[in-house]
Amino acid sequence: MPESKRTRKLYWTLQICGWLTMVCIESVNYTFFIVGNFSWDYTQLFLYGALLGLLFTHSFKLIIARFGVFAWRARTLWLLAFFATLLISLLINTLFYLPPVLQDQITIQSIFEPINFFSGIVNWARYVGVWIILYFLYQILERARKIEQEKLRSENAARIAELELLKTQLNPHFLFNALNSIKALVSIDQEKSRDAIVKLSELLRYTLNYGNQQLIPLHDELAEVKKYWALEQIRFGSRLQVQIDVEDATLNRLIPPAIILTLAENAIKHGVAKHSGDCLLQLKAILRGPTLAIEMTNPGKLELSGHTGIGLQNIEKRLHHFFGQRFMFTITEQNEQVIASIILTEL
Repeated sequence: MPESKRTRKLYWTLQICGWLTMVCIESVNYTFFIVGNFSWDYTQLFLYGALLGLLFTHSFKLIIARFGVFAWRARTLWLLAFFATLLISLLINTLFYLPPVLQDQITIQSIFEPINFFSGIVNWARYVGVWIILYFLYQILERARKIEQEKLRSENAARIAELELLKTQLNPHFLFNALNSIKALVSIDQEKSRDAIVKLSELLRYTLNYGNQQLIPLHDELAEVKKYWALEQIRFGSRLQVQIDVEDATLNRLIPPAIILTLAENAIKHGVAKHSGDCLLQLKAILRGPTLAIEMTNPGKLELSGHTGIGLQNIEKRLHHFFGQRFMFTITEQNEQVIASIILTEL
């Protein structure tokens, strides 16, 4: 991946400052501990050495960038760092004494005396080694950061795709249940069937539009639930009774759209539709601090298969998408009543 302008600027700033720091360190070392007095000749020679260091380290950077070495195994990578340090230090040490040789200040033989030659390589290896270690660590950490970003981006894309799939599954699921609610009215009571079709169109508009929203206020969802139950009361008549007990404090809490509507469908399908007598559906919502509790109750018995229907599966998946571990979704049976409970906790 090409370097950004900011990264290149930082790289060259650190390169120049680092090698100028070497010049200062060596000049002070020669002035106070080796020669005993200051001389511009030494400083100029170390500036020449800094130029060599900058040239060879930058060339090394360009070479390894072409081969993608930071994808190699760690052991191979650090072996490369070790041998590169030795090679670059050898080259700098060899060329470092070229100006004094040309000016007849020292002889070539003295440069290649073993103790002088190897001590010079070790001296330059201190600076080159630090440069390579810092550069390699930066590249390794940068590569790990990019891999982590790609991983998070991929996971997020997968979650979004899954969520969109769940939404597309909910629309036909809701449409099927709603059409079942009015199909018997068409030939029996045309007036009621027209009223049912109007309510159905409003509900379908809601289910088609909520895909554009991640979370909605509870009062918006409640308005659609009331429409749905009004539609079902046309079908079931007086034997369907509804009780809504929702605290005012809960109305502005955000929830995934169609969550309560799906519970309402489920209560009709597994409660009212399977009983011949009067049926009471109860919807409650209370707020206790950061915790919102929603409860849907309908008559009936909890099926042994549990909540395996597509609607209830989608509720759990969508709640997990938006709230992570900060939710609880349960379905229980008490006294021939099935209770679906959702508990959501804000951060």
